[in-house]
Parts: sequence; structure tokens; C-alpha cells
Amino acid sequence: MRALSTSTVFALSLTLIAVNVAPGQGPRTIKGTVVDSANNKPISQGVIYLGRWNTAQRTGDDGTFRISAPMGAGLLMVRRPGYVPAVILAVEGDSGSELDLGTTKMRKITTDVDRADEQSADVSMYPELAQFYDHKANYRQGLFFTPDDLQHLGGGLFTLIRQKPNFHFICYTTRRGDVDCGQESNRGRTSIMNPSPRSAEQEPCFMVVLTNAIGPQHTLDEFQMNDVLAVEAYPHPGVTPPEFTGSECATVILWMRNGGPVTARR
Repeated sequence: MRALSTSTVFALSLTLIAVNVAPGQGPRTIKGTVVDSANNKPISQGVIYLGRWNTAQRTGDDGTFRISAPMGAGLLMVRRPGYVPAVILAVEGDSGSELDLGTTKMRKITTDVDRADEQSADVSMYPELAQFYDHKANYRQGLFFTPDDLQHLGGGLFTLIRQKPNFHFICYTTRRGDVDCGQESNRGRTSIMNPSPRSAEQEPCFMVVLTNAIGPQHTLDEFQMNDVLAVEAYPHPGVTPPEFTGSECATVILWMRNGGPVTARR
């Protein structure tokens, strides 16, 4: 493990008072209804977040939700792929009380303004994602999975990354200590320098994984999708942001919910 030199400081918004409180452990109830802003139809299967964490609750077919929450003030987010996430301030309450947030309208993402508002909602809950979205806008050869992308994608993180062009050849160490470089016949076009190589001409190399997670570090196949906010990856040093340099080939950055100092695992 090595510390990454970076000037980024992950300062959380003061309104995220509930950030370290486990959802479902609070002594009061928060409820509400979520509808489409265009037609007022209920939005079902919207995921409810309290602070930085998924409450494991979704809106019902009628758009309603009801969750247990701590007494302190904090931010609540409702997100559904294809919509601008709704960020709601839940005011402080008393033990055993019930807070009715009423009806919240969510707007479908159809314009650049909507996409900008989606990013603003994410950054209001997770300030460190400002750097992620800045990279997404400026590093075109990078690979990016937003929170909504991860919400509806299945499979392991490494499987998702290695399916993408220029990432077929990367290797990592599994939780069992084995080296996984994938099947050579499935690596496809892997060389940056040679535009049409044979797979045998490209030697696999180990990626560097960077994460802002607090707590025990894991191998890439151990990370749980629900713990990851966003992912960015770069196939070689020539297209990697300067604050993430150090790898001889691919670099993968995992933005985690339990954010903290950025560290690297080779």
C-alpha cells in the first residue's frame, strides 16, 4: 500500500449529519411520495439513500417510501436511472416522530441541463465526485461508470472493466492470491502501440487500483458494487490524469461510499 500524492481533500458537506449513521437504526420515520414531474405518475423502484448510504428501501408501485432514520438533520436522496436524482433536506426530529416529506417530483434526463443537474445532485451528496465528473469531461480516453451506471449494471467490477476496449489484457490478484489475466484468446486488441496486434504479441501487465476507501483494502474481485459510488479507469499512462500517475499500464480508481485518503494497491 502506498499513499498517493494529491491535493484533493474530501471535505463533506456540513449538512450530511447523518453520514455515519447506519440506515434503519434511527428512532423516527421519514416518508414521502415520488412522482414524474411531467405527468405526475408514481415513480416505482427509486432507491432511497440516507446520507451516503443505501437504505435498502425502494419506492413502491405507488411511488411511496417509508424509512427509519436518525433524529438529526441530514440529506436524503432518491435516484432512479434516467431521472435527475432528488436531494431532500430532512430536518431534525424527535424520537418516535414521523416526518412526511410530501410529494417529490423527479425530472427525466433529456437535455444537457438535466445531465448537469444530475451531476450537481451527486456532488451535493458526495463532494469528492466533483473530481470524478471533471475527469469524465476532460479525459476522453478514460472509462467511466457513474452512480446510475453502477445501479443497473450486473456482474463484478473487474469483469465490467475488462470487457471494454483497451482493458482486455489487464491483470490483477484475486482474493485467493491467484493472478487473473483472463484467457489470452479473449483479450482481443490489447496493444496501444500496434493497431492490429495478435494477442500473443501483448504481454499482460498489472493494473494499479486506487481507492479513497477507509478501512481494510480488498482485491478487485472482493469489492461490493453497493459500496462503490463511481469508477474511472485509464488504459495506459499517456491518458491518465497526472494526480493518478504511477502505473506502467492501466489505472483504475474506485470512488467509495466510505471515502477517505486515496491509496493504491498494485
